[in-house]
Amino acid sequence: MSKLNALLISTSRSPWWFALLAVLNALSFAVLFALEDRFEATTGLPVFDTQNDLTPAGLLQQLPLYQGEALEAHFYFAAFDFVFPFVAALFLTVTWALLLRVTRWRLTQRLLAWGLPLCAFLGTGFDYLENLSLLSILALDAPSGFAVDAAILFKRLKLAALALSGALTWVLTVFALIALLQRVWRSRSDIPTPEQGAHEGLK
Repeated sequence: MSKLNALLISTSRSPWWFALLAVLNALSFAVLFALEDRFEATTGLPVFDTQNDLTPAGLLQQLPLYQGEALEAHFYFAAFDFVFPFVAALFLTVTWALLLRVTRWRLTQRLLAWGLPLCAFLGTGFDYLENLSLLSILALDAPSGFAVDAAILFKRLKLAALALSGALTWVLTVFALIALLQRVWRSRSDIPTPEQGAHEGLK
């Protein structure tokens, strides 16, 4: 874990790696929702994965739509939905590491050393569990109530993790801005005025 955290911190120091991850994140986002558009063009509804208010009853009601061309479109989406969450979490971890690193407060440096940025993968884990639950439901002729409830549970846990990640990103951004402003203020305070310079010269 310590080696992984060290690699993460090292990556956050490189603007090229950060830019590459940002581009990959944007591209994977675009590909994922292009695949969803293909499914939606067939059924008139988004995939299960992006319906944040989905309920067990709603899932079972929409299940007959997953046939033929729609089912094929969903499998393409589902396959890529194992790529996108990883890329997004990787970009988020590097972003958090960067924000923690530039803040330079004792608290933020401890959080960085403890590996806080790696917590971004928590949402990825729940997303994978949701994907597996949904795939198992589609593979069964008569899905059990347990599988349906599990899929909805993992969806809600994923959404909660994403909400916490978004809030933490804003908090860390504010911390970084405050720290940068503090450094600018201190650097200006250390610059002597002309009067102070003249006084020091007389000494």
